[in-house]
Amino acid sequence: MIGASALLFGVEFFADKIPAFDLVWNALHTFVRAPAAALLAYRATAQLSPGKQLLAALAGGLIAFAAHGGKTAVRAAVTPSPEPLSNISLSLGEDVFAIFLTWFATKHPYLAGGIVLWLLVVIVVVIRWVLRALSALLGEARRRIAS
Repeated sequence: MIGASALLFGVEFFADKIPAFDLVWNALHTFVRAPAAALLAYRATAQLSPGKQLLAALAGGLIAFAAHGGKTAVRAAVTPSPEPLSNISLSLGEDVFAIFLTWFATKHPYLAGGIVLWLLVVIVVVIRWVLRALSALLGEARRRIAS
């Protein structure tokens, strides 16, 4: 499991540095990360009742989907920039943060959980902000087309 994770991290490390491939890679991972997280949460809670295991799997999948959605949204916003420095910097920052949070979770699990919850709140707020902005933009476009 650790070897497979290391191999996938290596692929992810290089995939994030190639702008066009990065978008395809993240689109494919939408169908991989959430189910894998749900399965991992389900297996990690084997000592619980089946109902609680399903709840843990649902929570794990939803958290992974929210985190992946937030990452994909940021990457989609940055990828079109003409210079490669912002893409590479963002990708390296993600890599460093992922490694740090993994290490931090092993030493301070409750604080790491707090960081994850805070980031989920930030993702939800940003998603709501983007949806409202898109709604306002589309509403304005409809008004212009109608008039």
